[in-house]
Amino acid sequence: MSNSTAITWPQEPQIGETPIILFVPAWKYDDRYLAQPIVPHVLLGPYHLVRRSEFLQGHLIKHILCIRDPSETFFLRPTTTDPPVQFHFIDVPSDVTKQNIIPYFSQANQIIKTMVEGRENVLVCCSDGIDKSTAFVAAYLMSAYALKAVDAVTFVQNHRYCATPSPAGYRIKLLEYEPISAAQRLGSGGGSNGTARRRDDDEEEEEKQRQHDGQDMAVDNSEIGAGNAAASSDGHLHKRARE
Repeated sequence: MSNSTAITWPQEPQIGETPIILFVPAWKYDDRYLAQPIVPHVLLGPYHLVRRSEFLQGHLIKHILCIRDPSETFFLRPTTTDPPVQFHFIDVPSDVTKQNIIPYFSQANQIIKTMVEGRENVLVCCSDGIDKSTAFVAAYLMSAYALKAVDAVTFVQNHRYCATPSPAGYRIKLLEYEPISAAQRLGSGGGSNGTARRRDDDEEEEEKQRQHDGQDMAVDNSEIGAGNAAASSDGHLHKRARE
């Protein structure tokens, strides 16, 4: 018998939406110990929820994406769950200020994207669901919805108010990721560039149609010219016959 409850998914941000205004949701201090839906199929919260069967069942969690640093591998590790879930761990450097973590963002984005496209719910978490995992969900929003770093973080905070990427750490890395994410979207034809490509395709199709129409017109004109030449030749023949 299923104990799942209906999840009210937040409205997704518009592609490239800016600015996203921060508002204070109905929030209690203890809500930080729960998980909140951010966009369809993506929830954000603390790691300890993987040990709560009622949470996993109620939210139909199929995957756990845990962001951890080397000092946390002993505490944040796969465990037996009911119902069973698939664990994904991304081990990031302890001091992100001195490391390039952009590849970790890309790795997490691909995992989340796969879950979302498969319509399977994933809990993105870290030890407390406040710093590291928030940054990675924000990075996913930047990639999937073409958001700026500040707007992505604000969108997350509007649904999980305690979400706070470290100002000197992950916030800086999100700012560094912003132009890279935009370039990746341009290269893949996503977001506004996808619209531009569709516009280019439409213009190309119109040009092909104009060329086709021009060829048809040329054929019609040649036929008219041939007809005029034949008529002129017939006229000369009739004139000679009368003479």
